[in-house]
Amino acid sequence: MDDLDYQLLALLRTDGRRSVSDLAKDLGVARATVRGRLERLVETGEILGFTAVLRDDWRDLPIRAVTLVEIAGRNTEPATRILGAMTEVRAIHSTNGKWDLVLDIATRDLAAFDDVLNRIRLIEGIANTETNLLLNTRKSPVGAANHYADLRS
Repeated sequence: MDDLDYQLLALLRTDGRRSVSDLAKDLGVARATVRGRLERLVETGEILGFTAVLRDDWRDLPIRAVTLVEIAGRNTEPATRILGAMTEVRAIHSTNGKWDLVLDIATRDLAAFDDVLNRIRLIEGIANTETNLLLNTRKSPVGAANHYADLRS
């Protein structure tokens, strides 16, 4: 990837529905260049997909957290399969250091959040967890949460 690719991706992160013509104009290149770059970024796997940010993603699941998970022994794969089936677990990342997994969790309220934490702690092979609630989103892959503030009300 070069500087033009990074600029293109930055524009798409703020508005993934922008037309190829608008992108080309802002980047100062031909439409064919933008179209070719987009096709290549998808083919190489740099762009994994396109999505819509729904009002309900912000309104109906306001409790967000990051949970660090320590796995005992060789239980990573079975634990990851169970975690992956939990709808509240939005993403699972492997990592190094003390913690083996980092979970992105979203729930509708604190009671549901407490329930999901209890279920996670009961999974065989999970030795320890540490959870941090996310208080405010200042930047996210889909743009700042404040950009969607008008959609939440």
